[in-house]
Amino acid sequence: MRAIPQAAVDLVKEAEGLRLTAYPDPATGGAPWTIGYGHTGPDVRPGLRIDKAQAERLLQADLDTAAAVVDRAVTVDLTDNQRGALVAFVMNIGAGRKAKGKDAGKDGFVTLKSGQPSTLLRKLNLGDAAGAAAEFAKWTRGNGKVMPGLVKRRAAEAALFLSDEVHPVSRVAEPAPAMKPMAKSVSAVSGGGALGLAGVAVLLDQARDVSTAIKGLLETLPSGALGWAVAALLGLAVAVMLYRRWDDQRKAA
Repeated sequence: MRAIPQAAVDLVKEAEGLRLTAYPDPATGGAPWTIGYGHTGPDVRPGLRIDKAQAERLLQADLDTAAAVVDRAVTVDLTDNQRGALVAFVMNIGAGRKAKGKDAGKDGFVTLKSGQPSTLLRKLNLGDAAGAAAEFAKWTRGNGKVMPGLVKRRAAEAALFLSDEVHPVSRVAEPAPAMKPMAKSVSAVSGGGALGLAGVAVLLDQARDVSTAIKGLLETLPSGALGWAVAALLGLAVAVMLYRRWDDQRKAA
């Protein structure tokens, strides 16, 4: 199986924390009980205790299970960090299942209670990576209430998702029109390897896509210190991503 990036593993560990004694769900005050780094299941019961080595093994198994869900459901190519962000997301919310009979179902990444795929998955498989990134912020409720921990986690997952290339630009950039010679070219001023107009156009397209995703995320953030902290994290991730894309284009020029 394709390796899960360490950034995604660290994200899960940071979000879940390490608990060596089983604890109740914060939204329900009871089931599902959790232990280790966010591990749940029929094997977790009140009073259960494990050691750190067991917690690491449970985490790896849970990440592998989530990765298998992502790999089956997603039909487009993903960067390592996009896939890692989705694995962290699925480990938290699950694949989901359709409501049937007495089973109320559960909204998840692959299937909603209605039986339809999640909007995040649908947009992703249509090639709209920016739109998919904006969907992370809509999954912040536990038992009908917005949970600050989930707000922070969704923002971290979206930032990781956006930290690699945004989806490739579908159109081919048109050649730049002829221009009159200038006293000094851009390359001469910058020391060589400058971006051409076509490269700038690609970066601008990607920046617009990112701004769409970020706008959707920021609209869901809470006011106060938590909201500002998450916004700062997103801003840093976008700045790093755009710089890397600019640097790649500059070196290729």
